[in-house]
Amino acid sequence: MDSVDVVNNQNVVERIVHLPLFISTYDLVSNVYCNTKSTHPCLKSVCEVAENGVKSITSAAFHSAFQIIGKLEPQISMANDLACKGLDKIEKTLPILHKPSDQVLRKLCFYIV
Repeated sequence: MDSVDVVNNQNVVERIVHLPLFISTYDLVSNVYCNTKSTHPCLKSVCEVAENGVKSITSAAFHSAFQIIGKLEPQISMANDLACKGLDKIEKTLPILHKPSDQVLRKLCFYIV
């Protein structure tokens, strides 16, 4: 599977999380979530319980899947390569992915009105 790595050794997840639209949307949702937790004590408790549950489940899943991931590395690498190629096409088709969410919303509102 070395030929796959030579063609494209990028990680599709890293590429997605570095898209301006993703970054700005994540920041917006994160700010709303943090503000909600700080202004509503009842929701804060519920959110903290949910966060702890997600952390526990994630940790258990990671430890369980770690050995399997090593065995499936060639297949994962090939799937990553295909996903990167698909993302290349999507980025060419939707240049909006390279704009922050506030710009996207302004354009969307302009077209609606």
